[in-house]
Amino acid sequence: MDSKTAKGSILVVDDSPEQIEAVAHMLYQNGFKAQLARDGARALELLKRSKPDLILLDVYMPEMDGFEVCRRIKEDDGTSRIPIIFFTASNDEASIQKAFALGAQDYVTKPFKSVELLARVNAHIKIRRQAKELEKSYKELDSFCYTVAHDLKAPLLSIQKLSEYLVQDFYDKLGEEGNELVGHIQNKSSEIVLLVNRLLEFARFSDMSLKIEPIDLNELFHEVFEELMRLSPNRKIQFAVEKIPLVSADRIMIRQLIANVLSNAIKYTRKKENAVISVGSEYDGNMVTVFVRDNGAGFDMRYSEKLFKVFQRLHSQNEFEGTGAGLAIAQRIIQRHGGSVWMTGEMEKGATFYFRLDGVKK
Repeated sequence: MDSKTAKGSILVVDDSPEQIEAVAHMLYQNGFKAQLARDGARALELLKRSKPDLILLDVYMPEMDGFEVCRRIKEDDGTSRIPIIFFTASNDEASIQKAFALGAQDYVTKPFKSVELLARVNAHIKIRRQAKELEKSYKELDSFCYTVAHDLKAPLLSIQKLSEYLVQDFYDKLGEEGNELVGHIQNKSSEIVLLVNRLLEFARFSDMSLKIEPIDLNELFHEVFEELMRLSPNRKIQFAVEKIPLVSADRIMIRQLIANVLSNAIKYTRKKENAVISVGSEYDGNMVTVFVRDNGAGFDMRYSEKLFKVFQRLHSQNEFEGTGAGLAIAQRIIQRHGGSVWMTGEMEKGATFYFRLDGVKK
């Protein structure tokens, strides 16, 4: 079967000759291309050469079991998005839970039923194809945004500079009304340049390659907060960070996320006499959920879907300055790490930002 005509490419990893032959035959009969590996090392070697649409992985194998193979696959940025279906015994609840904790998408019990396995394979192949199409669309959109923003920046900066020259050379001739109009031009062009810069930043984090390493968020939160407070030396904020477990992430990206989230918390507590920002976490399996809570302006949860959209704002520019891109960038950073973000809040009672990432094994 030609790979171009196959319904999808599937890597089957199982040390049982009978099982692997039965699965391969079923896949071939239903229009799939199958690669076979009878141990974990061979599977990882095959993944270096080509990336399948789906992996069928046995739990129990000698030397390297399915859990270790899954862990290595999910830690590699080049293979982490490939869906994995585990083969496991029907009464092995612990293995099923561990498989999901490691990032597996599904499981099939042995001895498997061909109809059930085929249904799950077709479902995950379809989801994988849709994810690829969505990813392609995101990249095309990001590329378009970057190009437009980049091309807009130069003429906008020229407008700013020309308006400065206009004031310098013709201040007396322009008069009070004319200088006021030029001032409006300068202010509006500065706002648009800021929007363009944020759009470029948004696109940059979509394309930047990840460098995953253990990160001490306790240290990073304090470092970023101190830097931000130098920009607001007259503010007094009660800031506390509870002990957070190490996470596996790209330090540059996570630092930017923390800067965006803390900037928001600092900004929206500005009208509070006793401003409080607290950071804490919860550890679940190998996942760490970090929260940043403030007692600031808060927001109406009815409009929470707008929070992570580029340039959407829940407060007017007159109340709180900003572009509305900070949270969208934060979400994109966490999505790049395979995690998730969300927020809760209440008007005038503050807001809480959450993000969820892989933790470093204890």
